[in-house]
Amino acid sequence: MALGAPQTAKYKIGTAEVRVGTLMNANKLTQTDSVGLLDNVTVEATQTSVDLKGGFPKFLADTAITEQSVTMTATLREYSRRNLQLMLGEGVTAAEPTDFESLMVDDNIAGSTGFDVTATEGSSFAAGDLLTVYVEGFPELVSVVRVESVATDTITLDADTPLLHNYSGAAAPGTVKVFQAHPVALGAIVQTNYFSIDAIEAERATGRPLMWKFWKAALASGMTAASNADDFASTELQVKALTPSAAEFGAGGELEHLSSIIPANPMGVYIPGGDA
Repeated sequence: MALGAPQTAKYKIGTAEVRVGTLMNANKLTQTDSVGLLDNVTVEATQTSVDLKGGFPKFLADTAITEQSVTMTATLREYSRRNLQLMLGEGVTAAEPTDFESLMVDDNIAGSTGFDVTATEGSSFAAGDLLTVYVEGFPELVSVVRVESVATDTITLDADTPLLHNYSGAAAPGTVKVFQAHPVALGAIVQTNYFSIDAIEAERATGRPLMWKFWKAALASGMTAASNADDFASTELQVKALTPSAAEFGAGGELEHLSSIIPANPMGVYIPGGDA
């Protein structure tokens, strides 16, 4: 064999899929749990060691690893509600709310605190909802309002959140649309939220799946939301792999279903796709 000849066919290239779910779904994540399109995924294990030196002049007698940590970093492209909430520290949230859009069917001026929507569609809105009202094709003509009450198809707004623009129903400058805002809260974190996470890609030589699986993880980064006219935006998701407590994979714990796996694989596992 020539110097530097390859020993395996394990070269890494291609894309990966990152899946995020609850602790109860660790090792049970599917494509429905994917964070979507991303650029790259990096898993990094860092180790801290201490050295034992002796003699004079001092020589290195021994070294010992005193700390090991594992992080996963992914560059995300999709700014979905689920991804944003994850990066804002809210962990894995419930299923995406149903998107619903109706039309404003009457003329209203700036300062109005009530309007009618399409017949029979008022029941899709409720007191306390935040709504977005805008003119189709003119996103700058937008109002974010809070619903005080709903009577059939008539929506009454909180007096403190009136319409900010003149909306002329279906007339010019365009159709006036009304949809549920379903806001993503900022600054609402009161505790650390944990989740399980997988990264899956294909082994180039065999086509077998390669997987990184972390039973318990926590957010290690924040969120970057940027807009520019030259390229699509991206944001970095970085998580720390954690070692679950005995209670978490013991009887009644969220990770109980992995009680026979976690003791030998405390943080998670790498499934290399075979030995070839």
